Amino acid sequence: MNEWETEELVIEVAEHLDGFSPLVRPGHPAYLTGPAGARLVVHPIWNQRGRIRVLGVYPGGSRGTLPGLRRHEITVTAARGAKFVAKRIERRLLPDYRRDLLACRERLAKRAAENGTRAEIAETLVELLPEASLTENERETVVRWRLDGASGSFTVYGDTTSAIEIRAADRELTERIAYAVQHRST
Repeated sequence: MNEWETEELVIEVAEHLDGFSPLVRPGHPAYLTGPAGARLVVHPIWNQRGRIRVLGVYPGGSRGTLPGLRRHEITVTAARGAKFVAKRIERRLLPDYRRDLLACRERLAKRAAENGTRAEIAETLVELLPEASLTENERETVVRWRLDGASGSFTVYGDTTSAIEIRAADRELTERIAYAVQHRST
């Protein structure tokens, strides 16, 4: 199958899959896009004439960043027609893919909420600490500070727990931190 034949097949298959529509762009793989952000990419199998691979993909490369997401893929004989391909997708691919796609979206929403809370905490720390610097990545935000001879860092993780490190703290700073810890525990 060539690119044009694959695109034509995707357009026809979309007519038989409830809620799906084709997404065909020159120079890009052909997709079937469906409800709840479902995206199925369709590729011809280069060494198996007349067969295609249909792969369910997750939003924004989530499979690489969210461990445990399964790969959902089937191969189908395209020569049997669009209706046959659609039935195979509906029966063999979509049930598990839809379930895992829903779980993926829930995890992404949870992560977005955690990132928002983490950003709020980091913003508060930067406002409270003079000349603090901020570094962040996907999993944590680090706020580094220096005050007179003391320095330290707050590492705020994705679940909004924090690690606190202080170096060269004088007696007053040490006592204030101890007081804050004691006050928190009562």
